[in-house]
Amino acid sequence: MPGRAVGAGRSRARRLAAGARRPGRALLARQRGPSAPGASALTAAELRLLPLLATHLPFPEISGELFVSRNTIKTQANSIYRKLGASSRSQAVARARELGLLEAE
Repeated sequence: MPGRAVGAGRSRARRLAAGARRPGRALLARQRGPSAPGASALTAAELRLLPLLATHLPFPEISGELFVSRNTIKTQANSIYRKLGASSRSQAVARARELGLLEAE
Protein backbone atom coordinates (compact mmCIF):
# COMPACT_ATOMS: atom_id res chain seq x y z
CA MET A 1 0.00 0.00 0.00
CA PRO A 2 2.80 2.50 -0.64
CA GLY A 3 0.60 4.45 -3.08
CA ARG A 4 -2.02 5.00 -0.43
CA ALA A 5 0.48 6.49 2.03
CA VAL A 6 1.86 8.81 -0.63
CA GLY A 7 -1.66 9.88 -1.63
CA ALA A 8 -2.53 10.60 1.98
CA GLY A 9 0.66 12.66 2.32
CA ARG A 10 -0.21 14.67 -0.79
CA SER A 11 -3.71 15.32 0.54
CA ARG A 12 -2.32 16.58 3.84
CA ALA A 13 0.21 18.74 2.01
CA ARG A 14 -2.59 20.30 -0.08
CA ARG A 15 -4.58 21.12 3.04
CA LEU A 16 -1.55 22.68 4.70
CA ALA A 17 -0.74 24.70 1.57
CA ALA A 18 -4.34 25.90 1.33
CA GLY A 19 -4.23 26.98 4.96
CA ALA A 20 -1.03 28.92 4.34
CA ARG A 21 -2.71 30.96 1.61
CA ARG A 22 -5.73 31.92 3.71
CA PRO A 23 -5.53 33.58 7.10
CA GLY A 24 -7.26 31.64 9.85
CA ARG A 25 -10.24 32.85 11.81
CA ALA A 26 -8.06 33.36 14.87
CA LEU A 27 -5.75 35.68 12.93
CA LEU A 28 -8.70 37.61 11.52
CA ALA A 29 -10.21 37.92 14.99
CA ARG A 30 -6.94 39.33 16.34
CA GLN A 31 -6.76 41.82 13.47
CA ARG A 32 -10.33 43.00 14.04
CA GLY A 33 -9.64 43.50 17.72
CA PRO A 34 -12.12 43.62 20.60
CA SER A 35 -14.32 46.29 19.02
CA ALA A 36 -16.79 43.74 17.66
CA PRO A 37 -16.79 40.67 19.91
CA GLY A 38 -19.50 38.76 18.06
CA ALA A 39 -18.35 39.73 14.60
CA SER A 40 -15.07 37.88 14.60
CA ALA A 41 -16.79 34.56 15.12
CA LEU A 42 -19.19 34.81 12.16
CA THR A 43 -18.30 32.87 9.03
CA ALA A 44 -18.50 34.33 5.54
CA ALA A 45 -21.71 32.37 4.92
CA GLU A 46 -23.24 33.74 8.12
CA LEU A 47 -22.24 37.28 7.16
CA ARG A 48 -23.98 36.80 3.78
CA LEU A 49 -27.13 35.64 5.56
CA LEU A 50 -27.20 38.37 8.20
CA PRO A 51 -28.60 41.21 6.02
CA LEU A 52 -31.34 38.90 4.76
CA LEU A 53 -32.40 38.14 8.34
CA ALA A 54 -33.16 41.83 8.75
CA THR A 55 -35.60 41.69 5.81
CA HIS A 56 -37.86 39.26 7.68
CA LEU A 57 -38.20 37.08 4.59
CA PRO A 58 -39.11 33.49 5.50
CA PHE A 59 -36.25 30.99 5.44
CA PRO A 60 -37.54 29.23 2.28
CA GLU A 61 -37.38 32.52 0.36
CA ILE A 62 -33.92 33.32 1.73
CA SER A 63 -32.72 29.87 0.69
CA GLY A 64 -33.94 30.61 -2.83
CA GLU A 65 -32.08 33.93 -2.87
CA LEU A 66 -28.81 32.32 -1.73
CA PHE A 67 -29.28 29.06 -3.69
CA VAL A 68 -28.85 26.85 -0.62
CA SER A 69 -31.23 24.53 1.20
CA ARG A 70 -33.67 25.65 3.89
CA ASN A 71 -31.81 23.47 6.37
CA THR A 72 -28.57 25.31 5.59
CA ILE A 73 -30.27 28.65 6.24
CA LYS A 74 -31.77 27.37 9.48
CA THR A 75 -28.41 26.02 10.66
CA GLN A 76 -26.57 29.23 9.79
CA ALA A 77 -29.25 31.38 11.42
CA ASN A 78 -29.08 29.34 14.63
CA SER A 79 -25.31 29.69 14.59
CA ILE A 80 -25.64 33.47 14.20
CA TYR A 81 -28.10 33.61 17.11
CA ARG A 82 -25.71 31.60 19.30
CA LYS A 83 -22.63 33.64 18.38
CA LEU A 84 -24.40 36.95 18.93
CA GLY A 85 -25.99 35.79 22.18
CA ALA A 86 -29.51 36.16 20.81
CA SER A 87 -32.50 33.88 21.28
CA SER A 88 -34.52 35.20 18.34
CA ARG A 89 -34.13 36.59 14.87
CA SER A 90 -35.06 40.13 15.94
CA GLN A 91 -32.57 40.03 18.83
CA ALA A 92 -29.83 38.85 16.45
CA VAL A 93 -30.59 41.69 14.03
CA ALA A 94 -30.56 44.24 16.88
CA ARG A 95 -27.27 42.86 18.21
CA ALA A 96 -25.74 42.91 14.71
CA ARG A 97 -26.73 46.58 14.40
CA GLU A 98 -25.14 47.34 17.78
CA LEU A 99 -21.91 45.72 16.58
CA GLY A 100 -21.98 47.60 13.29
CA LEU A 101 -22.52 44.46 11.22
CA LEU A 102 -25.75 45.87 9.81
CA GLU A 103 -26.70 49.44 9.02
CA ALA A 104 -29.32 51.08 11.20
CA GLU A 105 -32.85 51.16 9.81
